[in-house]
Amino acid sequence: MSAAALVAALAGCGSGGGADAGASLSVDRVIELAEGVGKDGADACPIAYDAGKAAEAAEVGQGIGAGAAGAKAGEPMATAESERRTTDPQAGWAGKPGGLISCSYHVGGEGLTLHTVGTEAGSATNYLLPTAQLAGDMSVEDVKAFGTKAADAKPGEPVASKGGNVVTVRFDSGGKGDVALLVTVGENDKSALKPEQVLELARTFASQAK
Repeated sequence: MSAAALVAALAGCGSGGGADAGASLSVDRVIELAEGVGKDGADACPIAYDAGKAAEAAEVGQGIGAGAAGAKAGEPMATAESERRTTDPQAGWAGKPGGLISCSYHVGGEGLTLHTVGTEAGSATNYLLPTAQLAGDMSVEDVKAFGTKAADAKPGEPVASKGGNVVTVRFDSGGKGDVALLVTVGENDKSALKPEQVLELARTFASQAK
């Protein structure tokens, strides 16, 4: 079974958006911010993520820079999609309220991407399983387990891939739908950062979102 098939199988599972410890971000807010990003992207992330503070908290000595590693001139830092803007009928939010905002950064020569996704149906993280699988070089069984654990996690509780370079954190969505942050660093299950540093980055970034 492919990761795309797993999305369909798992999309209706988990997530209740119940109030608990952790940062708060609503589905409506994700949609609002996503629709504020132009079709060609944006030069800044629309979510108030503070990369400097996250780098300090995770003890990333070289700091975190804006934009993807090796980004070309004019390449947007942020891109977004939403239910009202998507032209892909297979998108997780096609036909139901939801949206995705992806913001690119770099740590040295490695890419660091923050994917913030919200949906009124199912687990938010499950809509990004193909992205998680690729970055974490996960087997089908590993990505299935990752998606299930992420959907069951309490808001504010980070869930990491086996290699540690992919971490997701659910938000308190106010009882409506599900919202989550997926952090990926490096590629193919490899990163120069330690797994505990990626965990701390995810925790810190999640605490900043609003």
